[in-house]
Amino acid sequence: MPFRPTLRIGATALAAALLVTAGAFAQTPPRKVTVGLLFISADAGLFVAQEKGYFAQEGLEVEFSRFTSGAAQIPLLATDKLDVGSGGSTPGLFNAYLRAIDVPIVASKALIAPEVEGGNVLMVRTDLYESGQVRTAKDLKGLRIVVNNIQSPSLNYVARAAAVGGLTKDDVTVLEMPFEQFIPALQKKAVDVVLPFSPLGETIANRLKIGVALPDTAVGKTSGNDTANMMFYSPGFMKDVAAARGFMVAHMRAQRDYHRALFEGTGDRHTVCAMIKKYLPFVPESCDGMAMSAVEPDGAVNVESLERYQADWVKWGMMREPADIRAKINPAFVAYAVEKLGKYRK
Repeated sequence: MPFRPTLRIGATALAAALLVTAGAFAQTPPRKVTVGLLFISADAGLFVAQEKGYFAQEGLEVEFSRFTSGAAQIPLLATDKLDVGSGGSTPGLFNAYLRAIDVPIVASKALIAPEVEGGNVLMVRTDLYESGQVRTAKDLKGLRIVVNNIQSPSLNYVARAAAVGGLTKDDVTVLEMPFEQFIPALQKKAVDVVLPFSPLGETIANRLKIGVALPDTAVGKTSGNDTANMMFYSPGFMKDVAAARGFMVAHMRAQRDYHRALFEGTGDRHTVCAMIKKYLPFVPESCDGMAMSAVEPDGAVNVESLERYQADWVKWGMMREPADIRAKINPAFVAYAVEKLGKYRK
């Protein structure tokens, strides 16, 4: 049998070699990811993922930036100045798609749950309600209804609320003003009805008692299961496949934690809400008394709901023609996350 030399390494040398190897891996810096947010309850999953270290576990260092609208993020995403963005379905977004802007929708971040009402409902001035003048949607005719942004689904919500009472959008006067002006406008009787969202709605109805909810106009009833907030990836971030996949896995893990805690009662509601409150100070302890955004645990986008909003905007002249929304949805990253985590089951 021929002689075969054997390389023997002493314990000290072997330990040193392992330390060098481990150090090489440890020195690999995390991939920095810039994320645009509106800092609303629809962003809850991202906050939970950050606080639970899910992003870090995927080798990502995530930085949140505050924006006042999703539309403001689109140019930055299109030019790779922002990696991940979020926002609702708006005429501005879909008009951008008509201009061939390459910023795909990659996941659902929030949806409208039919069972959640809270402050997401038309609220009529208390004096109009108590006098009996306005008690249901059919009494909205001729009234001044205020939304925060006419170029948003809020206009659709008003139209759908009016339809409950057999009216159209043209039977009411829709006005636009910032949320912070809703309360003084009601107090001065400058407007008749407002469409607030949590927690503003609860403040108007329960603390100040200057408005009363019209239950038949609740957004959860007129628009239940619609996708309310979406996630976008920049073209450059999508090309970094490992980072883009890892981001989606971390987010989906957190979305499921959030869903279990708030909507199934099987998670640690207090801890999850404390994490969210760190970023959204207006969220009450354990999220009690506030209509928190619902989520789709597998991240799927309700495309039909987006097409319904768009159909209205085309009809109302806010878009010259419909965009091909389905062509702007990239489900690959959600599919990867579901494959890795498993399909969600209660």
